[in-house]
Amino acid sequence: MPLPPSLAPLVMLSVLLAATPSTSPPAAGPSSPTLAVEDTMHTAVPEVLIRAPRVTLNEILDRVARGEARRDSLMRDQTFLFSVRVLSTSLNGSKPPDLLAETVTRVYKKRPDKVRSLTLREWQKKPDKKKDDDQPVDVNFRSDMSEEIVNFAFRPENRRDFNYRIVARDLVGNHLIYRIAFQPRSSVDPLTPSGLVWVDTNDFVIVRQEVNFERSPVPLLLKGIRRMVIERVQSGPFWVLGRVLIRIELTVPLPQIGRAFDVAMRFDQYAINTGLADSLFVAAKK
Repeated sequence: MPLPPSLAPLVMLSVLLAATPSTSPPAAGPSSPTLAVEDTMHTAVPEVLIRAPRVTLNEILDRVARGEARRDSLMRDQTFLFSVRVLSTSLNGSKPPDLLAETVTRVYKKRPDKVRSLTLREWQKKPDKKKDDDQPVDVNFRSDMSEEIVNFAFRPENRRDFNYRIVARDLVGNHLIYRIAFQPRSSVDPLTPSGLVWVDTNDFVIVRQEVNFERSPVPLLLKGIRRMVIERVQSGPFWVLGRVLIRIELTVPLPQIGRAFDVAMRFDQYAINTGLADSLFVAAKK
């Protein structure tokens, strides 16, 4: 006969208590089942004093420069899909983001100086009236693969323009990550930002960067760039651009946009060192 639901837990508890070993001698008769009790095993590893000198900041910066140069040199050609979205947003989060425009482009690059981009799709929430002679807007890309947007402050030729300091060292899985802050030595140029980078010491490449502008680079139009985040992802053995997120605040609200908007760029569907033919970069005859 099934037990009522309210009594079932009490009955199970009673069974467990009855099966607990007693300290008194067992009564004569057939043996009853007992529950085994295991003690938790504790281990301790003694501390080890490391006497080797810690790697200096200058050595780390040199290794980052070499790691970035090596990353660049290993890629002979690459193909990827580039998507950019523009969204209006509210600074206080009172309204959800509203997609205003989106462009999707296929990009081809090949050493030493070949680059081609094809616009696959363009969309606008409220498009302007199209004229007969309007042409799709192509996004221009550089032919090199150095991704200067990520490592501009850590290139050897720019090191004299910034101050650096180690913020933290983090162990993530089997990766030791250095967080290094950089700041311009001079505040004259508003286009020179400060920021924070994450350096993966397995390859000594920058895998993430947060950029801050102390002043607006275009004060008449932009009140400021609230946030800029750049992230890399791994495509096989290569670290490549993954996404760029920018939040911009305007000095004057604009129609359809408002006072602030986000730009979200995504790079994916990478194919690297596939042997792109030179004919791919020859413009079609009209």
